[in-house]
Amino acid sequence: MIAAKRRAILHWAAVTTFVGPFLLMLLMFQYVPVVRMVWDSLWDFALLNPDKRTFVGLGNYLDAFDDPDRRQAFAVTFGFAFGVVCLVIPISFFIAIYLNGRLPARAVVRTVVFLPVVTSSVVIATMWVFLLDPTNGLINGAIAMMGFKKLAFLTSKAQALPSIIGMMVWQQTGFATVLFLSGLQGIPRDLEDAARVDGCGWWQRLRHVVMPLLGRTTVFVVVIMTVFSLQAFAPALIMTGGGPEGTTDFIAFDIYQLAFALQQPGLASAISTLFMLVVMGVSLLQMRLMRSEWSY
Repeated sequence: MIAAKRRAILHWAAVTTFVGPFLLMLLMFQYVPVVRMVWDSLWDFALLNPDKRTFVGLGNYLDAFDDPDRRQAFAVTFGFAFGVVCLVIPISFFIAIYLNGRLPARAVVRTVVFLPVVTSSVVIATMWVFLLDPTNGLINGAIAMMGFKKLAFLTSKAQALPSIIGMMVWQQTGFATVLFLSGLQGIPRDLEDAARVDGCGWWQRLRHVVMPLLGRTTVFVVVIMTVFSLQAFAPALIMTGGGPEGTTDFIAFDIYQLAFALQQPGLASAISTLFMLVVMGVSLLQMRLMRSEWSY
């Protein structure tokens, strides 16, 4: 009895030693700031004079709903996320199919695809600013060499958001590919071999064997890519500054502008709270709608 209690004490002591610091950091840097954010959203104050504040209750939330600029920022952000997810998922899926096969140059393709993922978002955004420069950019140079008219890219209201979507797809495809590849490598070969013996072609095996068994991985990738896209900040800050005319004004950048440039942290906290709830709702809805009934 005494030995069992001693083992239990030692077990919980080991758990506390290894898990305790992580839980403490999670509490300090994740949950406490969220609670403070919600509290600040109920006040009107300036960062330069935080002690002088006025309680406004839900006033900041009402202002956020009534402001057309905030509504535009939400629309731009979700349009951006939709475009990124719709492009990243099929591209990364078929790249993962290629890397999962016995084909040449797999190691080279894997390195090239994953390299943008481990590169800083600031570095990537800066690099694409030079690539998309309307006058001396490399891409416009290639377009001019082919005899076509140069494009405005980041300075055009119609082209700025698609340009950033293209940059984000290039950056995030590698991460999604790795996730799909791990899911593909977990599917037993016996199932595909049995389908091949039954006379199923490549598309039939992909459609009726691989894709259903990859359902849970697909849900995870969709949710992760959606959250990553909704949190986009560096492209707006470095590439466009939210312009032209708010067409790339993402929510994260809008919150930053309100809090630090316009000195309205209360309103910024209210928008952050609303955005957090919306992102949580979207993620839960995606997991609900895309819930896989297949397992292996």
